This record gives sequence, structure tokens and C-alpha cells, in this order.
Amino acid sequence: MKYIGIDGCKTGWIAWIVSHNEIPTFKVVNTLDELVDELTGSTTLIDMPIGFSDSLTPDRLCDKAARRFLTSKRGSSVFPVPCREAVYQADYISACSANVEQLSKKFSKQTWGIVPKIRELDKLIDDHPNLSIRESHPEVVFAALKGEPLTFSKRAQEGKEERLSIIQQLAPRWSDCLSLAISNTKRKDVAIDDIYDAFVLMSIAYNAPQLSTLPEPSDIGGEADVDQNGRVREIVYWNKTR
Repeated sequence: MKYIGIDGCKTGWIAWIVSHNEIPTFKVVNTLDELVDELTGSTTLIDMPIGFSDSLTPDRLCDKAARRFLTSKRGSSVFPVPCREAVYQADYISACSANVEQLSKKFSKQTWGIVPKIRELDKLIDDHPNLSIRESHPEVVFAALKGEPLTFSKRAQEGKEERLSIIQQLAPRWSDCLSLAISNTKRKDVAIDDIYDAFVLMSIAYNAPQLSTLPEPSDIGGEADVDQNGRVREIVYWNKTR
């Protein structure tokens, strides 16, 4: 069994991969299709929306739960997810129009900047429905591991040190892998926080006996929340108190 954590980066995607009793390795790729062989038969967590907002749930339940979980400290890191119709538009203006029609609201240009990645992931799941890919959010994961929302932004030096400290406690035997990844990649391709984010997703996929979800199924009638195309809308993390 392989365990994989994936985060978007400037050049495309960074994926951390580990199997039992092995040292983690990483790959930087332009497209998710380049990872299909690795993803097959793996447990994969990715920092990218999977289920979309829709007219019945303009703000996904998992996003609302994540913002509550992260409080005012880091809740702003959870951005509103567009509807499927908006994601498949060719330009920002058309996408906002589609979103207004479905959800009665526009979305930011910052969100539009990652729409190609949201679309790419959606197409990958369509083309390879047997892959086990679940949505996670590094800020939620780090907060759960620390026991409270993080103090600093991931782009600040203090934030990098805060996240690295949590990773070192979680996976001390793998710490050298991070230094190697930082020295073997260019910052114009992969930011340090991208390396940390993908790494912590891989680490909890590997270490957690069982992953928890936002929202908890018991909070929404005992069933998974799915969008109109059957995509599960959840954010998974490791609740170490359970």
C-alpha cells in the first residue's frame, strides 16, 4: 500500500509518496495524469476541492465546518468553492456569471487562479473512478495535530518554523527528507509551504489508524454529503484524541 499527499504548486503539483518501511520520496509534475501509476492502489489525500458547491448548498458543509474548526485565526484559508458550471467556463467573467446563476454570488480572482487545478482533478476522477483520492486541507490537519489553529501564516518564516516543528514531532525519522526536497527544488517551481503541506497530508495518510472528516457524518444524518454529481464533499484530517 502506498500513501500519497498532493498539493498544488507553481509548476503543477508536488506529491509525497511512501510505502511501508520505506523512505518517502517526492515528485514534482506538471499534470496529475503523470501520477496515475502511483495513485493506483494508493490512499491519497489532496489539498484541492473535490465536491462542488451547488444551488442546494452554496457554501459546502465541509468548508463551513473547517472555518469553525480553524476559528478567526486561520478560517480565511478556506475559500468558497465555485459550482461545477463555473469551473468549466473558459474565462473569469463567464465563470462568475455561471456562479451567480447557480449560487447567487461571484467568486474572487484568487479562486479563479486555481480553477484549472480543480477542473484537472475533477477530470482525473472522471477518467479513473477507481482511484482512492480524498480531499484534505493542510491548515485543518496542522491545527488538529497541534490541538489549536496555527498562529502564523504559512508564508511567514515563523509559520514555516511552526509547521516544520509539527511535522518533526509527527514523523521525526523523515525530517531529513524535507531538507532534501527543499534543496533539490527551485522556489520558482515549488514553495517551501507546498512541500510541507503535501508532506503532512502524506504523513497522516500513513500514520492515522483512521481519518476523521469535516463534517462528521453524525452531524449530517449519518450519511456522506455529496454534490449533484455524486462527489463526496468532505475535508479529512487526523483527530488524535480518538
